[in-house]
Amino acid sequence: MPYLNIVTNQTVDDELTLLKAASKTVSLSSGKPESYVMVAVEAKATMLMGGSDAPTAILDYRALGLPADRKAFSDALCSLMTEQLGIAGDRIYISMTDSERQNWGWNHGTF
Repeated sequence: MPYLNIVTNQTVDDELTLLKAASKTVSLSSGKPESYVMVAVEAKATMLMGGSDAPTAILDYRALGLPADRKAFSDALCSLMTEQLGIAGDRIYISMTDSERQNWGWNHGTF
């Protein structure tokens, strides 16, 4: 049920490594089982932040319930982007959405 979509203007040489690292980070930082985590990446997007095309990313996180310590969660995701793609924390936005169970479909139904 946790979903993380990573959009960046950077080239990602090894998308599978990034996806696996992101999946593990989301699981550990959110306390949700990795078996429910979904991660997607969109690389080489045409993006500007602050009028600059320097390395940047936006992360869209959606789940049934958000981590209690959102600052630590943000830190974990920013650290992931810095380690994996070399993007500085001040060039990353993270949107966190707490979804309602009836609005989250899975396995022919909803949660």
